[in-house]
Amino acid sequence: MTYLFLRFIFLKSPRIGFRICLGEKCIGEEKMICVAVDTTSEKLLLALIKGDETHCRAQYVGKSGHSALLMPAVKQLLDENGVSPRDLDAVAVNVGPGSFTGIRIGVSAMTALSFAANAKRISLTTFEIIAYNRGQTLAAVDAGHGNVYAAQCLDGRVISTAFYEAGGGDDVAGAVYEPLGDGAETLAAVVKDKAQRGEYVSVFEPFYMRKSQAEREAE
Repeated sequence: MTYLFLRFIFLKSPRIGFRICLGEKCIGEEKMICVAVDTTSEKLLLALIKGDETHCRAQYVGKSGHSALLMPAVKQLLDENGVSPRDLDAVAVNVGPGSFTGIRIGVSAMTALSFAANAKRISLTTFEIIAYNRGQTLAAVDAGHGNVYAAQCLDGRVISTAFYEAGGGDDVAGAVYEPLGDGAETLAAVVKDKAQRGEYVSVFEPFYMRKSQAEREAE
């Protein structure tokens, strides 16, 4: 029985070569296939990592376009590169901070895709994308109405986070709000690093940092 299962894994994944897997798919090999999405802003960022290849895409969708455009864009990216959902070894999503609605859409969609593909999950944050390839950095995200989400980062890793209300300009002086390079390419780079380090999660947990405006007004 074990022999038949291992033979099935080998035949199903010739792109990776010989490997022994018991249970979930093996991750961390050079030929990993992973799709990553970022729905935290008015841009939809997509990245497909296919072994040594990386295919990236960025599309402006506005404040309410993620719900209708995310999965068709993912499907198109996979189709264009000859990948089906069952080929995916991992899926990744930016869990925030950023747009509350965008985060919910991205997390829900990638959770469903990971179950459908029996794929591992890689979680990353907006702060990690901004801080990538930087040393000591104060990464910041516009929280609306003059408020700011911020994180002290070192070598791309988040050390601490804080929420600053409007008027706290001195607290975020010198903060950076954008990644060094292209957003989608940086998304892919962070995901690759996490995969190589074996940083996987069992559940995608949204990283809001505070309650939504509707929730605050209801209190």
